[in-house]
Amino acid sequence: MPYHFDFQTFSSSMTSYFLPYLALAAQLPYETGDPWQNIMAFCLAVGSPALIAYSLTITILNRMWTRRQFDILRDKAESETLASFPGFRATIGSAQYLLQEAQQVPLRASQERGWFSSLIVFQGNANVKGNALWWAKLEKRLKSTRRGVTASLVAQVALAVIAYLFTVIASFMAQLGDPATALQISSSTLWLWLIPIVLGYISCGTQATDHSIEDALSKAHERAYCAPEPPHTEPTKGDQQGLMVRSGISPQLLPNAAQTQSCFNTPNALRLEIPPWMGASIGGDEELKGPIFNYARLFTWSQLAHTFESAFAETLQNITDRRLCTDNEPSAPLAQNLGPHGLTADSRGTARYCGIGTQGIRAYAKWSSMSAEVYRRIIGASCAAIFLQWGTTGASVIIAYTTPTVGLGCRSGGYLLYGGFATLAWLCLVMATFFSHAAMLRYQSEHILDPFKQFQRDPSYHLTNNPGQQQNVYERDLGHSALCGAAVLFRYLGKTLCVLNTFLLIISSLMEVTGGYNNCWCQGIAFGMGRRGWVVLFESSADLAAAAWLPWVGGLVMTIVVCVASYGFFWLGSSKS
Repeated sequence: MPYHFDFQTFSSSMTSYFLPYLALAAQLPYETGDPWQNIMAFCLAVGSPALIAYSLTITILNRMWTRRQFDILRDKAESETLASFPGFRATIGSAQYLLQEAQQVPLRASQERGWFSSLIVFQGNANVKGNALWWAKLEKRLKSTRRGVTASLVAQVALAVIAYLFTVIASFMAQLGDPATALQISSSTLWLWLIPIVLGYISCGTQATDHSIEDALSKAHERAYCAPEPPHTEPTKGDQQGLMVRSGISPQLLPNAAQTQSCFNTPNALRLEIPPWMGASIGGDEELKGPIFNYARLFTWSQLAHTFESAFAETLQNITDRRLCTDNEPSAPLAQNLGPHGLTADSRGTARYCGIGTQGIRAYAKWSSMSAEVYRRIIGASCAAIFLQWGTTGASVIIAYTTPTVGLGCRSGGYLLYGGFATLAWLCLVMATFFSHAAMLRYQSEHILDPFKQFQRDPSYHLTNNPGQQQNVYERDLGHSALCGAAVLFRYLGKTLCVLNTFLLIISSLMEVTGGYNNCWCQGIAFGMGRRGWVVLFESSADLAAAAWLPWVGGLVMTIVVCVASYGFFWLGSSKS
C-alpha cells in the first residue's frame, strides 16, 4: 500500500485534532526568565503530563496547608490581648500570601543582622505602623503582578474544547465505525490533559513574571524596621534582608558573634557556593524559577513555611502571655511597656521572642524533623499525577487498540510507550529531588558545624594569605559524592526522557494527520501480531460501527471524567474557603 498524501484531509485534521492543543500549550506557566528554560519547561510538561500534574498538585496542597495553618494564627491574633497590635492579623495574611505566591522561586529566610525576626516581631501598635505597613505594601504589589485570565487564554481553551467536542459529535453522528476517525480521536485524546492543567494553574494562580517576587521584596515602596544593634537602642529603617530570592543553604551565624554580641553576623556568601558534580548543579531544579519546577521545591518551601508558622505562633503566644522582648517573665500590660515601635529589643531579643534564638535558620529540613504532612502531599500528588497521565493516555491506548484491526500496533504501541516514558521521567525527576535534598543536607550540616568552612577552593587564596596556610575547605567523601551523582544523573535522565517523549508525541500526532500510519505494516498491526497480522477489507460501516461503539464510548467517557475530576480537584483546592 503506497503512501498517499491528501492535503484536504491533512488540513482538516490539523485544525481539528492538533493545532488547538499546540496553541493551548502556549498558556502553560513558564516564567523561568530564560528562553532555554522555557523550552525545557515545555518539554517537561508535554513529555510528562504526570510531572506537571504532580507539580501543580504539590502547589495546591501547599496552599491548602498554608491556608489551614495561617487561619489558626489569624484566629489567635484576634484575642483581646493583641488589641494593641491591630495590624498583626493583616500581617499574618500578607505572610500567607507571600508563601503561596513564592512557590515558583527559591525563597530563603535569613537572620543576618536579625532581619527575619524583626519582620515578624516589629508590628507596631495603634500609633506606629511598624513592619505591618511593609507587609501590606508587599501583598499589594504581589497582587498587582499576579497572572490573570486573559482573552487569549479564554479563546485558546474554548477552541480546544469546542474543536474536540465537535469532532467527537460529528464522528458519532456521521462516521461511527470509520477507523480513520477513531484513530484521529485517540491521537488528540493524548493532548486533553492540557485543559485541566492550564485551567488548574489559572485557578491556583501564578506570578506573571519570573522577577515579580524579587521585585516585590526589594521594592515594596516601604522600608522595614530592623532590630537595633549596639550601640544603637532604637530600631533602624532600611531595605530588608530577611527574605531573599536565592538558592542554596542559608548562611548560619558566626559562633563568636552569636555568643558575644547582640547582633547577628553571617559568613561571606561566596563561602556557601556549592561545587558542581561533573559540571552540573547539585541543587537541581529547586534553584530554577518557574511554576513547573515547584515539585523540586517541596522540601525547602515546607521548611520555610514551617519557619514562618512557628515564628508567628511563638510571637503570638509571648504576647498573649504578656512577655516583653527583653525578658522571659510575665510583664505588666503591654500597652504600658511598648516602646515607640511596638515590641522593641535588640536583635537577640527579637530572635528569642519569635523562637528562632541564636541558632539561625535552616533552608533544608532534616528527614527526621520533616512532618508526615509533607509525605502525605507527595503521596496525594503522585496519585493525581498517575490519574491524569493514564486517564488520558490510557483512553488513547484503548481506542487505538480496539479499533479494527484489533491489537497492539504502531499507534497503540506508540501511545503506550509515550505513557511509560512520561511516567518513568516523572519518577526519575522526583527521585532526583530526594537525592538532591540529601546531598544539600550534608553541606548544610558541615556549614552549621563550621560556618568558616568553604565548599570551593579559592584560586587567589595564596596570593593574599600566608603561602603555608591551608584553606579551610570541605571535601566530599565517597558517600556524599554518590548522593550528588545520583541527584544529577536522575535529573538528567528524567529530562532526557521528557525531551525525547515530546518529540515522540509531536511526531506521532503529525504522522496521524499526514497519513504516515496508513501502511500495511501499521494497519496490519505487524508490530503486535507479526505474520498473523491482517487488515480490514470487506467489513461494512455497520459492522465496524457495532464493533467500535463500546471501546469508543468507554475511552471518551474515561477521558472526560478524568479531565473534569482533575480540574474539579484543582479548582476546589485553589478556592479561598
